[in-house]
Amino acid sequence: MIKHLLNLFLACAAGLAVAAEPPNIVVILADDLGFADVGYHGSKDILSPNIDSIARNGVQFTRGYVTGVVCGPTRAGLMTGRYQQRFGSEGNPGPYAKKGAELGVSLEETLMSSRLKELGYRTACIGKWHMGGERGDTRLFPLQRGFDEFFGILEGAARYEDVHNVEQKYMRGNVLVEREDDYYTDALGREACRFIDESKDSPFFLYLAFNAVHAPMQAKQEAMEKFRDVEDLNRRTLCAMHYSMDENIGRVLEALARHGLEQDTLVVFLSDNGGKPDNNYSVNDPFRGQKGDVYDGGMHVPFCIQWPRAIEPGQTYGQPVVSLDILPTCVVAAGGQPRPDWNLEGVDLMPYILGKKESRPHESLYWKTGKKSAVRQRDWKLVSINGRVELFNLEDDPSESNNLAHRNPEKVEELTRLYAKWDKANIPSNYGWNKALGPARNPSADWKKKLK
Repeated sequence: MIKHLLNLFLACAAGLAVAAEPPNIVVILADDLGFADVGYHGSKDILSPNIDSIARNGVQFTRGYVTGVVCGPTRAGLMTGRYQQRFGSEGNPGPYAKKGAELGVSLEETLMSSRLKELGYRTACIGKWHMGGERGDTRLFPLQRGFDEFFGILEGAARYEDVHNVEQKYMRGNVLVEREDDYYTDALGREACRFIDESKDSPFFLYLAFNAVHAPMQAKQEAMEKFRDVEDLNRRTLCAMHYSMDENIGRVLEALARHGLEQDTLVVFLSDNGGKPDNNYSVNDPFRGQKGDVYDGGMHVPFCIQWPRAIEPGQTYGQPVVSLDILPTCVVAAGGQPRPDWNLEGVDLMPYILGKKESRPHESLYWKTGKKSAVRQRDWKLVSINGRVELFNLEDDPSESNNLAHRNPEKVEELTRLYAKWDKANIPSNYGWNKALGPARNPSADWKKKLK
């Protein structure tokens, strides 16, 4: 608390607008959720009243992006406020790695959890981690990266029903759990509410990262019954899984309200990447592509924020924003001030939301995964896939169906140079599933037994 008061004093001295008390912060991340798979984007078969309430009670970003097109890289960018390519987290944690590199987000990087902990926040990670540790390096576990509590999975996916933890993925803290009777989405909601109940008297940061609606496709039967009119069984399962996630987001919002914390809690909701229709039967309309692609279907996601004390309800914001912005937005809201040596590439969104800044938060945004890359500058987007270049004007053509590269060679050259300048500051992947990275580091299958 002393640190927080000191930061408030310094911020006031610098002429910054700060809250009298630090807000609680809840960042909710869905997994593989399609852009069209929320009610407030017009879905006809999805029921998402609680997610919709966040959009309705605050601001929805109509051009909200993440920096990754698969799970792990987005999390690395979100939690550091820096493009993940800067520190070698371009791919998902996998068995192959450069010599001496960690199989996860570099220990030289400071995560949002540590930034907020320094400001007096109690911190918890509930849900999917996917930033290291799943190969046995305990230094990369959440409790070693600034979180006071962890309940969830280290890996990219897990069964939703595994009572006896046969997969050995469910964890509490640094150890495996013996038993989990609840459907896992419900278990995450339960643990998130418990953390709120226990932390209500001091500022807290809750990172609630659902593994829904990522495969495997497993839903509760009672949720399936709600969608019996959805003819396609696969889509029905997606709807039911999504409904369970939304129910548990509702439980979290109710817990905040029960303790009188709703007005003073900044809540962020977004997906980690686009949906994957041929895997989890999500919908990314009106965008082209899916998870793994550098078309907008891969990284243009549902993205909204509510903070009733500070943000008027019912707003939309149409300039491009990105998941990198979450960290600086939260740090400033908490009374802190990002320092130049943090090398953040996101911005505090509050001045833009409140109309105090009329400029764009970002002139350009960038994506890179293997031999696929993209750059968006204002309304122009250049896509490169295995050397094949496409140019789109997203204002006129959000579905990226009309390649304008041959008509606009100057714009292609301009964006090519812009991307190359950005890419110069990146480093090759430290780890992933590419055998060319280095020899596999597959620990003995029983390493988790040591965690019991």
